[in-house]
Amino acid sequence: MRLIIAGGRHLDDVALIRRALARAHAMREISVVIHGGSGFPGIAAEDWAREQRLHVVRYPANWRAFGKRAEAIRNAFMLADSRPDMLLALPGGNDTADLVAAALGAQLPVIDADGNPVCPAPGRAEAGRAS
Repeated sequence: MRLIIAGGRHLDDVALIRRALARAHAMREISVVIHGGSGFPGIAAEDWAREQRLHVVRYPANWRAFGKRAEAIRNAFMLADSRPDMLLALPGGNDTADLVAAALGAQLPVIDADGNPVCPAPGRAEAGRAS
């Protein structure tokens, strides 16, 4: 399974990230971990994936070219380009919520850190489809 891990760039709970990845892996064997290369979530996810001998694909945001929109642009590209089978949603801000909404709008399964399915929030799914 190709898994996108999505979370806020300031999320620094490495134990939470590692537990969430282990839960997802136990649910459905991960072959590729896909992340946005931001802060602790990206580092922790990549470290965990390498320990598991999994492939890693990183999509860093192009802040220089896109400024404040870089994260949203990267997330839309990552979702479209990476051919994910599932998205793991960790705590984050608006860009994380928008990525989750877009994934749900694209009929991609989304789970939270506990392995529970994420359902569309009222209004969010529609916003994700419009992107």
